[in-house]
Amino acid sequence: MLEQELMVAVDAALEAGVEVARLRRDGVRYGRKDGWELVSEADIRAAEMLHAALTGAFPSDGWLSEEHRDTSERLGRDRVWIVDPIDGTREYLQGIDEYAISIGLAIGGLPVLGVVHNPATGELFAAECLSAPERVPTESTGHSIEVLVGRGEQLHDELPPLPEGTETRGVGSVAYRLALLASGQGNAALSGHGRAEWDVAAGIALCRAAGLRASDIFGEAMPFNQADPYVRGLLVAEPGLHSRLATFFRRLRRE
Repeated sequence: MLEQELMVAVDAALEAGVEVARLRRDGVRYGRKDGWELVSEADIRAAEMLHAALTGAFPSDGWLSEEHRDTSERLGRDRVWIVDPIDGTREYLQGIDEYAISIGLAIGGLPVLGVVHNPATGELFAAECLSAPERVPTESTGHSIEVLVGRGEQLHDELPPLPEGTETRGVGSVAYRLALLASGQGNAALSGHGRAEWDVAAGIALCRAAGLRASDIFGEAMPFNQADPYVRGLLVAEPGLHSRLATFFRRLRRE
């Protein structure tokens, strides 16, 4: 069990959330990394707080975070914290309540703990999944399905073709999107774009704890704590629907 890890991660997320919300309320400075990617002082402050809390409690663990310089040191660690201080910085700066603090723990390359906290709504999602089994696959009912997708992907029509009868719901932060799915909102989550591990590790752990299946968009496994920490798209759903959607996308690839 990961009771202590979960407790520390929850406390760290809540404390960082208070600071992130305060900065947004009082006025927050921001800029762009590498000339294009948004970053705010709240991202940096939350990163500092989370790093101090988690590495202070578990000094032998590895660390991978969007706002810290990555090193190869983590590759030799079996346990690695994978953290995004604010997933959905654009929504955060725009005042859209669809961003989240995302804390994941991977052991042996598998996300086994997730904490996702939305300071704007007060929602907190937390679970560990060391021994969580998948749900029993369901058969197709012929009913429409709701797929949670990126707000920007939906707005700019950047979604891949979807099966007939699919409805989409745009949500800003992918971590928040996965947390909503794990809590029973929607039938699947999808992204046709590559994602950084820190975007999805915590959310995938939450979904695995809920018995859902997570993979890249073609149904292939996504190991974490890779030298190049990115995943090739994202597909999460209960196992029966996941298999049907993955088959659909593999057929598109062959065509």
